[in-house]
Amino acid sequence: MTAAVESLPKDHRQIGRALAPLRHRQSIGTAMVILSSVAIAVVPSFARLAYDGGSNVMSVITLRCLLTVGMTWILMVSLGQTLWIVRKSLIVSCVAGVSYAVMLFGFLGAVKYIPVNMVILIYFSHPLLVGVAAALLGDGAMNMRMMMAFTAAFAGLGLAIGFSLSALNATGLCLAALGAVTCVFVIVGSARAMRQAGGLAVAFYMMVSATITLALLFPFMSVFALPQTVAGWVGFAGVAIGSTIGTLAFLCAFPIVGSVRATMISNVEPLLG
Repeated sequence: MTAAVESLPKDHRQIGRALAPLRHRQSIGTAMVILSSVAIAVVPSFARLAYDGGSNVMSVITLRCLLTVGMTWILMVSLGQTLWIVRKSLIVSCVAGVSYAVMLFGFLGAVKYIPVNMVILIYFSHPLLVGVAAALLGDGAMNMRMMMAFTAAFAGLGLAIGFSLSALNATGLCLAALGAVTCVFVIVGSARAMRQAGGLAVAFYMMVSATITLALLFPFMSVFALPQTVAGWVGFAGVAIGSTIGTLAFLCAFPIVGSVRATMISNVEPLLG
């Protein structure tokens, strides 16, 4: 009995050493989500600059996706990663890409009609929706404690960024809601695709699919318009770079911390914008 008691601290130290790599990995995953949050938080404001500089929603998001495809490919080649993934993951990635295109149109399109803080507030209802969807699909546990945490985080977000009820527009509200709903499909779908594929490969095919979707819709929805001012080009570059870094960091964190936890951590994102 005495020997067992004396050995207890040693056992605890051994367990602590065994768990250290896991904690380190979790810390890296959390840092990736926070990096994603910082990068994505500034995108709506940059998009506003691009629009005011003479561009439009479809031009910005289509070129943004095309640039992300190129950046992701360069990153994969630099890291020696293959583009090959199993058929199931490829299909899911492509479907998620279509949803991603719609999500971008809703999220960044809403900025033209309603204040940025309202766009962010509506769009960031998606963490709660992701938690519910993951629980229903068996991709993650969603207990009452987590539900309350999501709800409290959303309520706190509303208090932190404020409401602009005097400048609401039905089109803007619908676009922001569309962005939130389709974001759920993107997160749940990409998380499932990563069960048999790497995060960068999934992101690459998702962006290819999104680019093709937007390119096919472009002639029916808009005219091509590049920014005409320096501020407009700064805004366009900010959208492209911020979205690319944010998307890749967020998706690659899924295998480490899980899609539901990553989504919950990303609730800090609106507070950074």
